[in-house]
Parts: sequence; structure tokens; C-alpha cells
Amino acid sequence: MPNPGLATASNVTLVLAIMTYTIAMLAYACDFMFGRLRGSAATATTGAGSAATAASAATAPEAADATAGSEFSGLSFPADPSDLSQLADLGGLGGAARGGTASATLTVESDGPAPAGVAAGGPGGPAPQVSTVGGSGYPPESAALDWSAATRSRWPAGIWLRAAFGLTCLGALLHITAILTRGLAEHRVPWGNMYEFIAAFTCAAVLVLIAASIRFRAYYMGLFVLLPVVLALAVDVLVIYTPAGSLVPALQSYWIAIHVTGMIISLGLYIFGAVVTVMYLLVARYERQAASGGKPNSGGVLSQLPGSTTLDRLAYRATLFAFPAWTFAIIAGAIWADHAWGRYWGWDPKETWSFITWVVYAAYLHARATAGWRGRRAAYVQLFGFACLMFNLIGINLWITGLHSYAGLS
Repeated sequence: MPNPGLATASNVTLVLAIMTYTIAMLAYACDFMFGRLRGSAATATTGAGSAATAASAATAPEAADATAGSEFSGLSFPADPSDLSQLADLGGLGGAARGGTASATLTVESDGPAPAGVAAGGPGGPAPQVSTVGGSGYPPESAALDWSAATRSRWPAGIWLRAAFGLTCLGALLHITAILTRGLAEHRVPWGNMYEFIAAFTCAAVLVLIAASIRFRAYYMGLFVLLPVVLALAVDVLVIYTPAGSLVPALQSYWIAIHVTGMIISLGLYIFGAVVTVMYLLVARYERQAASGGKPNSGGVLSQLPGSTTLDRLAYRATLFAFPAWTFAIIAGAIWADHAWGRYWGWDPKETWSFITWVVYAAYLHARATAGWRGRRAAYVQLFGFACLMFNLIGINLWITGLHSYAGLS
């Protein structure tokens, strides 16, 4: 018998989480708005600083010659090349330069993410590159995702970004509490129907966002990841809501905790990767317009995102982690099917589309690893895989009847 008090507490906490995510989105938007103003001021300051540096270099040619052939000659950083003590303080960068076989260019900004399509020379230039492979303009897959990790903290900078990230973490805490109280109210794992499953995988997507923000300084993705999360949760609460209750007999097995958990983890990663891929396509288009000398159609937010290469790698990493979890979930589901129905695979609609999704994502990863597919071609393949995933999640549950019709929808 479900506990009505805990079920009500779960519902209220989930609504509070949605409200917190919404406020966090507004804070992220404010950071983009005021960050653009900071970026404009920083550009003007950089122009004045460049003139002063040129004058200083003209008065100290001997010191410049002493460092011209050093290991730091390929690096751009806010240190005076004529001051050898400052160069010595950046010895860690020198080690990184010695470790590579190709020349590298490192641009360090003072605050905010590197604007897409803006190089050290000013707006409209190509995005800063770490190193290139075969002249393709792409850094190697082993390159760090954080373009400024050498000198910047992993924690957010600026009052709006700190507030947004703090609200995101608070919302995630409320979200987890809502899921846990739902499970306690039902005395089972809280993902036995569509309502609970959506609440679970959207929570996983937010946790992936938090982890990527800290690890790769991907705070710029907060607004774009929270938008589909809030929309999905709103539909979940207003349209798909299912009262707390017991599992249907077919789901009363310990395998639900194994199989569905793998699905939840992989879905959170896939959602994050798909959102990053969409932003990659928009930023790549913005960069092509800027490189061609034309005026980009939109540059307010896109100009403050990192280069398309960074976004492409970040989306690839998310899919790279999601694919093993998805594979494990399919294998666990096959074992559960053998226990429940006496066969491992029966080409049920849910099983079929899970396999189709697996094949598409496997093709994407294989093309990236062997054929060297990157850029828009790989992005389209990844988004096609995500479309198959969404059809498997939504279309199968709504329109097709099969052995996996446990969504709780009428």
C-alpha cells in the first residue's frame, strides 16, 4: 500500500525542482547578456594592451630574441615575453608544449568562455585551436576539452554564473529527493511507469550537466540543457502524471533495478550529447558566416560559446560514455526477458527500436574512430540516433502496443 504523505511530498518537491531549474535558466540567460557586455569591454582593453605590448617589444629586442626560439614561442598568454621570470612561472605550459609533436597555440582569456569565431586578432576570425591533425583544423581526440584549463579554475566565475550553477545544483538535489520519496512511498524502485521514468532520466541529464560543467567548464551549456529538461518535466507533471501504486506483475523483478538504471544513465548522457550537437551545428554555421567575411545572422549568444571544435569533442565524449551504458541495458533486458518470457529476444517493438538505436550510435562511433568523420556529417548521424531513441521512448509507448506497454498511459 503506497504512503500518500510521501507521495504528496514527492510531487511537491518535483514541482519545486522545476521552479528552481526555471530560475536557474533565467540566471544563465542573464550571464549571457551581461557576459557579452564584459566581453565587449575586454576586447577594447585587449586592443589597447596590444598596442602597449608592441611598444614595449620595440624597446627590448634583445629579450625578445632570447625567448623567440624557446619552447614558449608558440604560446600566447598574458605574460610579458621579455620578462624571463614570468616565463619561468609558466613552466607547466612548457612541459605541455614539449609533450606534443605539432605546434600549439593557446589563447587565454581573462573571464568567460572563448567566443566562437573570435581569435586573438579580433572578431570574425577562426576559433582558437589547440593543435591540428592532418591539416583538418581539428585537435586530436586526446586533447583536453577545456580550452583554458591551463590557467583557469573549474568553478564558475561571475555572480550570474555562480548563481545559475548553484540553483542548478539545488534543483538537482530537490529532483533527487522527489525521486527517492516517490520510491519510499511505493516501497520499490521509482521507475515503474512513464511518469517516473521521465523524472529519472531528466535528473540524470542534469547530473551529467553538473559533472561536465565542473570537469570541462561547460557552464555555457546550462541554459540549453535545462530547457528540454524543464519542458519534459512540465509535460510529465501536467499530462503524464500517474498516482503512486504498485508495479504490474511483469515488472516485479530485481532486474528492473538493473535494466532500467542502465537506460536512465545512458539517456541522461544521450540527451546532453544531443543538445551539445545542436549547439555545435549552430556555432559552426556562425563561424562559417564570420570566416566568409559576411555578417552572421545571429551572434548574441553564439558569439560567447566556445569554438565548434570544442563542442564537437564534448558531444563525442558524451556519446562515448553513453554507448556502453546503453549496451549494458540492452543485454540486461535480454537476460530479464529470458527469465520472464523464456526467450532472450523476440523482436518486440521496444526491443527492435532499442537495437536500431544501438546500431545508429555504433555507426557514429565507428565512423568517428576509423573513417575520421567529424563535423556536420557525424553530427547528423548522432542526431538521427537520438531521434530513434526518442521514438523508442515516446512513439512506442504512445502508439504501438507490445510486451513493453508499461507506461501507465491511457
